[in-house]
Amino acid sequence: MWALAAAALWRTKVPADLHLPSLDPSSVFGAHAVRAGVRYERFFDYDWLLGTVAEIGTLVVLVRRGPRLARSLGLGPVNAGIITGVVVTTILWAVSVPFELAAAWWARRHGISKDSWVSIVLSPWESFLGKTFATVIVLALLLLLARRFARAWWIPGATILFALALLLQFVSPYANRIGTHPVRSPSLASAIARLETREHAGHPVVRVESVHDSTTAANAYAVGIGPSRSVFIWDTLLDGRFTKREVQFVTGHELAHLARRHIWKGFAWGALLGVPILAAVAYATGRRGGLRNPGTVPLALLTLVVLQLALTPLENAVSRRYEAEADWIGLGGARDPAAARGLFKGFVRTDLQDPAPPGWVHVFLDDHPTPLHRVEQADAWAVQHR
Repeated sequence: MWALAAAALWRTKVPADLHLPSLDPSSVFGAHAVRAGVRYERFFDYDWLLGTVAEIGTLVVLVRRGPRLARSLGLGPVNAGIITGVVVTTILWAVSVPFELAAAWWARRHGISKDSWVSIVLSPWESFLGKTFATVIVLALLLLLARRFARAWWIPGATILFALALLLQFVSPYANRIGTHPVRSPSLASAIARLETREHAGHPVVRVESVHDSTTAANAYAVGIGPSRSVFIWDTLLDGRFTKREVQFVTGHELAHLARRHIWKGFAWGALLGVPILAAVAYATGRRGGLRNPGTVPLALLTLVVLQLALTPLENAVSRRYEAEADWIGLGGARDPAAARGLFKGFVRTDLQDPAPPGWVHVFLDDHPTPLHRVEQADAWAVQHR
């Protein structure tokens, strides 16, 4: 059943026998843009790699010291487990801060980030508060379930976490709309209406999000389920660096995510991968008394991090397929492969993207097709629809 569900979710509208042309990155994007993208993104790649090694190494140490810490608290199992989890989260956050600051410095140095140093320094603290709050809520839930269901806690736990994720996906678009405004260009609004009809996307809310004070990067994204379905266009896409046709295509791409129910499919993949992960966490901690023993909380977090890392290539492969499908549907909606090609070239130029990253980067860090692949697919679509 798992394999059948995965096979069904794996399918997309992109033809399986689609032949992509083999293009040279320098000839498509220009040698200077390629060099700039490689230099810029490689820093983030190694920053992520070092940060991941530091995180796992820290967790390995904490697994050995977790039982002693939990016993020293002199609290009940649930409270001791929560405090232990908060301590572990705090240490992991402290370890991650240098890597986050390095990434922020690099983005600011290259003009992508426009945040002040005050904002950059305060940002990790905001992240810490959010992670601590989430840790307390999730751990309290799972530890209470462990007391009630012993080693079978992961079954009701997966159900509750899935429901919470659905609730967050439903609510978050309403919060994201704060500070945004509708599309003010009559021509763009009219084009969006045509795209909604052609792609059978319904009529989601489309808003413009103001980010120009914090970044020069350009982006758009689709979120929400049911009545909260929304598309957000960054105002940096509308500052004149991209043509109207290119903006129309990227909007069609985001509408395609909604039309093809990629968010719902993402939840389905979350269940297919998340339930086995929670079961594995229950198995790993069960050999030391399960989550009823608060000293196993660091082991649970280590198991979770390692399994998530191991599954990252599959998760990214799924995401890249859905992004490629959104490009394909967007091409059918806009009927403008030249605009798609111009958009992807513009992303490389303005966001300093690496058009053809190394294999390990593509496998572990790329949740979108490479810009070169996206240009090749646009060219293949044009050949099929002459």
